[in-house]
Amino acid sequence: MTTDLQVGVLNIHTMQEEGWRLQPMEESVFGIKLASPSSAIWTATGDDLFEALKSVRLQIEPLGYLLLCNGARVDAHPSGMLRDMTGGSTLYILKMRRVPRERVFIFDRAEADTVGTVADQRDFYQAWLGTPTRWRLIDRARDAAFELRTRWRDR
Repeated sequence: MTTDLQVGVLNIHTMQEEGWRLQPMEESVFGIKLASPSSAIWTATGDDLFEALKSVRLQIEPLGYLLLCNGARVDAHPSGMLRDMTGGSTLYILKMRRVPRERVFIFDRAEADTVGTVADQRDFYQAWLGTPTRWRLIDRARDAAFELRTRWRDR
């Protein structure tokens, strides 16, 4: 898949949003090509799209830019299975002490107050991993019903 996407970029010095072109590449290697309106271009490759996007973000962050997409959300991260199945193009929205359920596309728009640096995202993910999960009653009931239905079907 090689298509141009329009992605918002926040200039943290002026707090103005700009529209940049982003081109994901998923052929033989996962890669990202990001182009600014002033024709500056950044490229990166990785094991999946999430890693490639992270590499591009590390290149533009020192210049004062943050991407306004789900891949740059502080509370977004792919699971290992999502990385294998979608090439890192689908992420979970993480909530502390909750099992992740909400999935989003990596390049869909995210609001400025939800995005951060690669370090912010890594710190949130590490904190989420270290927090014990509290299963809500509704989650337990849903999981029990699913297991019961599976056992009934497989008997």
